[in-house]
Order: sequence, then structure tokens, then C-alpha cells
Amino acid sequence: MTDDRQLAETVLALVGGPENVSDVTACWSRLRLVLRDDTLHDDPALTALDEVAMVLTQGGQFQVVLGARAIPVSKQVRALLT
Repeated sequence: MTDDRQLAETVLALVGGPENVSDVTACWSRLRLVLRDDTLHDDPALTALDEVAMVLTQGGQFQVVLGARAIPVSKQVRALLT
């Protein structure tokens, strides 16, 4: 199992890098990202990660379903964007 920071770094790389993320939020199970360019995310690589249950786009957000890790990973993503 990767730690939250490593998972955040991996997710960021697979959605087009930090420069492609304009907003980050989370609910209890989903990491929610607003992407500048919605064509850059690599869905097969994301869903191949053991920690990722699925990915989807909904309500203008790219969502990565992580279960209970969504909130801790979102905090790490925010830290990496600053």
C-alpha cells in the first residue's frame, strides 16, 4: 500500500500534472478534481492502481473513488499544488 502522499503524487501525474488541476475537493469516498484539460487523464492507469475503485466525470469534476482515503489524499494533493 502506498502512503497518502505517494498516492497523491501518482494521481496528479495521471491527470496531467499539478498544472492541470484548478480545484481539489473530497467527500467521504471521492477525490474530486477540476481539470483544466479534461483530455489529459489516463483512466486505465488510474483504475489499475490498487487504491482506486473507479474514476468518473460528473458535475464538471473528475472523480477518483478512493474510499476512506479520499480526504487524506485530497489534503496531500492540495499540499502538492501550493
